[in-house]
Amino acid sequence: MRGARKFALVAVALGVLAANRAALHGGAGGATGSTGATGSDSAKARTARLDPKYREWLADVALLIGKDELGQFLALDKDYQRDGFIRRFWEARNPYPGSSHNAFQAQWEARVAAARTQYGNITEDRARMLLLHGEAQQVYKTDCGMAMWPLEIWRYLVGERLPRDTWLVFYQRAGGGPYRLWHRVDGTEVLKSTGGNLGSEGTINDFVIFEQWVYRHCVGSDKQPVIQAIDAAGREDQSGLLDHVFVPPPPRDVEWLGSFRGLSTDLPAGAAPLPARVEVQFPARDRGRTVMQGLVLVPAAAAAPAELEGHRSYNFLLTGEVLHESELVESFRYRFDLPAAGLTGDTLPLAFERTLRAGDYVLVLRVEDLHSHHNFRDERQLAVPAAETLPEIGTTREPPEVAAALAAARAELRAAGAAGSAPPAPGANVHLVPPPVEVQTGAVRLEAQASGDGIRKVTFFLDGKQMLSRVRPPYTVELNLGPVPVTREVRATAYDASGRELASDTLVLNQPKQRFAVRLIEPRSGGSYRGRVLVRAEVHVPDGGSLDRLELFLDDQRVATLYQAPYTQLIPLPAAPARASAPALAPVAGAGGGAAPGPSFVRAVAYLADGASTEDLTVINSRDVVEKLEVRLVELYAAVFDRGGRPVGNLGEGDFRVLDGGEAQTLLRCERVRDLPLHLLFAIDTSASMAETLPQVQKAALAFLRRTLTPKDRAALLTFSDSPVLRMPFTNDLGTLAGALAGLNAERGTALFDSLVYGLSYMKGAQHGQSAVILFTDGGDHLSKLSFDEALAFARRAGVAIYAIGAHVSRLDLQIRGHLSKLAEETGGRSFFIESAAELDGVYAAIEDELRSRYLLAYQPKAPPRAGEFRAVEVRVAADGMRVKTIRGYYP
Repeated sequence: MRGARKFALVAVALGVLAANRAALHGGAGGATGSTGATGSDSAKARTARLDPKYREWLADVALLIGKDELGQFLALDKDYQRDGFIRRFWEARNPYPGSSHNAFQAQWEARVAAARTQYGNITEDRARMLLLHGEAQQVYKTDCGMAMWPLEIWRYLVGERLPRDTWLVFYQRAGGGPYRLWHRVDGTEVLKSTGGNLGSEGTINDFVIFEQWVYRHCVGSDKQPVIQAIDAAGREDQSGLLDHVFVPPPPRDVEWLGSFRGLSTDLPAGAAPLPARVEVQFPARDRGRTVMQGLVLVPAAAAAPAELEGHRSYNFLLTGEVLHESELVESFRYRFDLPAAGLTGDTLPLAFERTLRAGDYVLVLRVEDLHSHHNFRDERQLAVPAAETLPEIGTTREPPEVAAALAAARAELRAAGAAGSAPPAPGANVHLVPPPVEVQTGAVRLEAQASGDGIRKVTFFLDGKQMLSRVRPPYTVELNLGPVPVTREVRATAYDASGRELASDTLVLNQPKQRFAVRLIEPRSGGSYRGRVLVRAEVHVPDGGSLDRLELFLDDQRVATLYQAPYTQLIPLPAAPARASAPALAPVAGAGGGAAPGPSFVRAVAYLADGASTEDLTVINSRDVVEKLEVRLVELYAAVFDRGGRPVGNLGEGDFRVLDGGEAQTLLRCERVRDLPLHLLFAIDTSASMAETLPQVQKAALAFLRRTLTPKDRAALLTFSDSPVLRMPFTNDLGTLAGALAGLNAERGTALFDSLVYGLSYMKGAQHGQSAVILFTDGGDHLSKLSFDEALAFARRAGVAIYAIGAHVSRLDLQIRGHLSKLAEETGGRSFFIESAAELDGVYAAIEDELRSRYLLAYQPKAPPRAGEFRAVEVRVAADGMRVKTIRGYYP
């Protein structure tokens, strides 16, 4: 019988529930093992001693909390620690990390309330299904009277946590009390009521007979929902699918518990002591809050350095908590990596800084030596003074000597009668306050501090586009900078009532860290000046570089050479032409009369010690609108391989064909670049899962650096677990790099995409030589706020080759492998997947060979790309069987 066969199928499917019943009734899944309290008696005793609000919370999350999480929670001794645990517990499950509204928490708490309202508890089987999966899309209820117990049949449609439609059968034994989830092993006998008449059927464990029995004994419409649900569920075998019913939704951050443990200031049982002393002071205020500066001094003789092939490094974790009236105000964590080669004195200083409001606090500190695992703990009272009693810090970006030089120069200019087409009002000043952190993304609030007479409004501009104006302080603007750190220029300009510009300030956000650049801040392009002009330049030198000199030119004549900051100089201007026919600018009131000199240009040229140079130019005293036209070449680094995968190094310009946006380009440069300087960023995963692999990674990385680095090359070290840390900026000092590598240790979770974007942002702007990221990781990403697509888009913009090395990544982890491969392919790098760290030497050798065997192809696009447009590029070679590897495209 067709219906009987279908019923048998659904009965088999429902039988899967029996194997998981213990999981459902025994609590949530999660990681196995326990930390802290162990054993059921201990757990019950600890739970009984908790404040009722914590017992209630544990009951509410019983289906969510894993054994490790429960053990850690029960091991906590203080309420503020429990409150912190609960916040981190929910944040680990927040689908939008860092957002003020936690959608998962709100949904769970709403389901708990709904279950209590509908069922009077959250322990009945229906209540548990409601908590884990929400309301069923279809619910059938039937009561066959004396034949069967009341039934509820729930249907969940396919969704994120259920791969296909799922049917669940609940029955209410004896017609009262809680509903139970039915399992095949229970047999259909449990579904009939005591007074049910089986007649000649004997038992109803045979499902064909059972369906006939349902038709016979459930009269009227009551039997229809049962038969319809059985018929629908029997259309396919759901064996294995119902496993998903019992799986609680996993936390987004599956490694959060390790991070929480790392933030604890409690000492582990039996921890050996580490001698140290603490100094705390309150030297200044910062935007209305008091600055607390702390210093932990550890005797060098008591510390245990790490050693890597003769290179030593001291490494500490400092964890702190600030309490106010027994509530946790904030927690913080610092890691200190101190290469032994650069240390002087008998103590190791570990400095930290926080900003607090005035009041009484308790400061708790814990310092762990990461190699001896000795610990220091300090707890002390803090009386934080009122901020207004302290001097302000951080209100200027200029060193004192620069500010003094500028003040003297402007005073001399005013005395000499110099003026511009829009002279500033006496004392008018605008200063854009830099944000507290370097990298800016998302919503950013900026403030302009404006002072002086006659200011009517302050207008903000973003990348030259007017955003808004403020007519009274505070002069603030909120800008949305997007999810990744793109360089943006913010300008704040003060105007008087007539619209005349009084003063202006510019702030560049997310400046490329490795750029070598000079910018003329003064004079203003298009301004009118007489007598003398104040020239002020800003120079940015990349990490590992050294500025040799800055040369200033007036037209083609060099007028000054500066070797150190401040880069400020007064330059005499030529007298105005005497001929009547000569073009002259109208005199500026208050400038002493006379005609202004003819058009001139001021040029600043900066030189690094290795001979690299960069320049900026400003045109003054010109009636015509002056527009800078920057001609940019596209530079591609391409590697060519033969059929055997070996680099090909004997090609010339005629062997290459470059397509930009589908159009063939004319090469202006084609050369092999074996000796071009390298800028290499080692990005090493130091999450907890790397504990066994990390020592071999350290040795292989050091061997690579020894073999590869030349005096012209630079390398930097970035490590990442739940956040990125720049261990060593760009340098060619092998000993310093080795010391940084020596101090690595594995802990906490993984934020791969955030860390990669941070590393690429740090590398942006390197203009001389090849740049590459050597990325080493063993798994996926559980913690990043950025998605893979956002990280990939940023990698395309950065133009830095990524060499991705995946260790112990299963062939079944297609997503992880796909992400690493895509990042490498799109940026002109290469991906490797290894099973043993012993393979690293061969991988590093292949990377070095490729970097030293690439071709540099440069051209000026025939069709200039539009701003923000991604331009696809393709490089072809004439010879058959050769493969070219380069970036897939670029942003202008």
